[in-house]
Amino acid sequence: MNTVTSSQVLPVYSPPQFSGQVVDILFDGSLIVESAGRGWHCRRAASCLLTPETGDIALLARSDDEKLWLLAVLERAQPQQVAQISVTGDLNIATLGGSLTLSSERQLALESQRLQVKSAHGDCTIGNLAYHGEELSARVTLSRWVGERCESVWHTLTQLSTVIFRQVSKTEHVRAGQLDYQAEDYARLHARSTLITSETITKIDSEQIHVG
Repeated sequence: MNTVTSSQVLPVYSPPQFSGQVVDILFDGSLIVESAGRGWHCRRAASCLLTPETGDIALLARSDDEKLWLLAVLERAQPQQVAQISVTGDLNIATLGGSLTLSSERQLALESQRLQVKSAHGDCTIGNLAYHGEELSARVTLSRWVGERCESVWHTLTQLSTVIFRQVSKTEHVRAGQLDYQAEDYARLHARSTLITSETITKIDSEQIHVG
């Protein structure tokens, strides 16, 4: 009986999905994942939104064309560090017929070169608000302010209006270095008692002066 010995290498079975540890992140965004003592070169799948970090345990999948993809991060090496969810290109998060809620126990931060908020109705409730900016421009049809106290400090204040109505129930104080009032047609000052005093000169100039 003749025995035929073959030197052909038997194929090594590789499962379609397996896990491994991320050991390196290359400059082009691809990754090296170590599994079963071997390093596997793979790319991050579009469905893997959580950015892999070195030391993470990840799930890999092999496609029909023998490409390897990192599908998901199974376990983070350093859970205490900030987790980053990132995608390439624009991202749109939408709900169909439902609501979208973003909540955080500590801080919710938004950072962008341009911020655009559009809504038919809006409610904003903030305990303490501090705004810092170079310029603020607002165009509204109707504005209402209700509060207990208002304080404002300006270097220069310019106000242009067609009609201004101001009603003070108690006392109004104005302290100015120089005070100049000018009316084009009619000026009226009326009170139960009127007191006009000056330290140097008081001048009344008109074509007609009626007293009494």
